Amino acid sequence: MDNDVTVTVSLTLKPDEADRFCEVMLPELQKQTRAFKGVKSARAVRHAEHPTRVLFIDVFDSKEDVGAYFDWRKSTGDLDLLATLLSEPPTIEVWPTMAGSPG
Repeated sequence: MDNDVTVTVSLTLKPDEADRFCEVMLPELQKQTRAFKGVKSARAVRHAEHPTRVLFIDVFDSKEDVGAYFDWRKSTGDLDLLATLLSEPPTIEVWPTMAGSPG
């Protein structure tokens, strides 16, 4: 059975921070995420009609890898920095892969 876990993180950025985040910060954050042990894939999408909204869609090998990833992001100060750029708290959801689901 596949133990993959998909994590979605929905952000609503402050209007004056959205472009800088997407153009400057996001590429480096994605590069770091893809290099983290246990990350199978990492994507980010920006809402076409609401450009302050960004959705991260990351797939991890396991729930333990998800925990290790967020512990690491917290230890680097990235989560605290991100909080200063948001107009509301992020929505984080964890989606374990269902048995028999095609990969």
